[in-house]
Amino acid sequence: MARGFWRGVIAGGIIGGLVGVFLAPSMRPEFRERVMQRGRDMRKKAEHLVRRAQDEVDEVHVR
Repeated sequence: MARGFWRGVIAGGIIGGLVGVFLAPSMRPEFRERVMQRGRDMRKKAEHLVRRAQDEVDEVHVR
């Protein structure tokens, strides 16, 4: 239960921060693109880690 709470707090903080950054009126396009690229990079890394974890679980499950 506590783990889910903290995940929600972290996710809410990240989402709130991103919304604030994207809605800021003085944000320059270069900065916005850097933030977007960083998000895409983080997503690729997360997808890679999930695939790797799934492969390891599958390997352990087969044994």
